[in-house]
Amino acid sequence: MDSPQTINGLMRHLRNDCNINISGSFQKQQLISYGYYHGYKGYRFIKNRHNRIPFTEFSEVVAVIEYDNNLKSALYSDLMFIETAIKNIVCNESVNGLKLGTFEYVYKERMRDNTTNTKLQSKRLKLRNSVYSKLSSRYHDEEGNDNQMVRHFYNRGEDAPLWVVFEILYLSDLASFFECLNEIMRERIMTQLNMFDVSIDTNRNLLSCILYTLKSLRNSVAHNNIIFDTRFKDRKISPVLKKWVEKETGIQNITLYSLIDYIIIVCCLLKRVDFSSIRAKQLVQAYKSQNQLLQNNVSSVIYAQIIQQNVSQKLSALESYLDT
Repeated sequence: MDSPQTINGLMRHLRNDCNINISGSFQKQQLISYGYYHGYKGYRFIKNRHNRIPFTEFSEVVAVIEYDNNLKSALYSDLMFIETAIKNIVCNESVNGLKLGTFEYVYKERMRDNTTNTKLQSKRLKLRNSVYSKLSSRYHDEEGNDNQMVRHFYNRGEDAPLWVVFEILYLSDLASFFECLNEIMRERIMTQLNMFDVSIDTNRNLLSCILYTLKSLRNSVAHNNIIFDTRFKDRKISPVLKKWVEKETGIQNITLYSLIDYIIIVCCLLKRVDFSSIRAKQLVQAYKSQNQLLQNNVSSVIYAQIIQQNVSQKLSALESYLDT
């Protein structure tokens, strides 16, 4: 095994083998701070290592890293806000009108249609297993903890209410929960969000499509993974989601190939759960500002490689949508 490289050795490697101009104590400190492996190695390509970015200056590498970091900062609070808001809406509507507000009662009362659909039944059983597994883990972890949210109920011989379950669900679990609800409940929730369009969403699964789609972006933002080139993308866009977003916004060619498409979807949700367009407009302005900053600090070739030609057109259309 080779000996680990020193910072000076890595700088020589960047100059001699990667043809990137880097020198001086300031850029040396930048390389230390951003990291050679998380920084340069992670940002030297778009989507895959065969699509290299033609860097010639280390300052351009830093500009792309900062661009990515600033986009994550801009998206983080909005994604957390969306997740919390939708959890509350789904939770409240799921227990509305029931005698008991526990997961088991909701499961029995509102996840019982289409019993001959074996695929759906399998999803429901998998959801129930996942919920009780998380409750069990949380119960164990709360031993000796002052904040005994799950133990508070089980130690009194009671089931945890649904709001407690929702506190420990991941975004993918939330998508699965919604998907497992009966058709009436899914339509009610979609109607409350003003997202139900029977001509597009005949199966009432648009919300779960959106949540599954945003899950990988949300996790990458939360765990400081790279997002600027959508390498986090783990699924093709669902036809229902594509049709709904394009009809909703008037913006065509939503493919999830570029980050702008994810921002458009986030803005569609923000417009509903925030009951205004303020957060969404602030996100769009932050994205535009970061694009301009990137353009000022990298070559035109690199900028064109990162920002697709249709981004400005989509941004204009998104701003018009948010003004309506």
